[in-house]
Amino acid sequence: MLYVGLDLSRKRLDFDARLAGGELFERGAVPPDADGLAGLVRRLGDTEVVAVIESMNGARFVHDRLELAGWDVRIADALKAKGLAPLACKTDKSAWAPVHPGVMKCSA
Repeated sequence: MLYVGLDLSRKRLDFDARLAGGELFERGAVPPDADGLAGLVRRLGDTEVVAVIESMNGARFVHDRLELAGWDVRIADALKAKGLAPLACKTDKSAWAPVHPGVMKCSA
């Protein structure tokens, strides 16, 4: 099982993948297009994945493509997640912490 935090910007999708115990599995970035998302799925391998992405423009596209690939992707409400972002959803330096969907309310 991998827990993946996703941080979407116009030109890239940063990700932070953690094992169930919180250990870093892989961190990186891919283009937020169909090919980039397919590459991310291949890169993280054939394992069960729960991912969280903040609700914003483009998040639904990312959600749908990754769900088609077999991932369980949750979309976090930006206002509710704002206070928890350093702990759960974001992948910037201030937020290199394990992602766990039980920490916050997310929608599928």
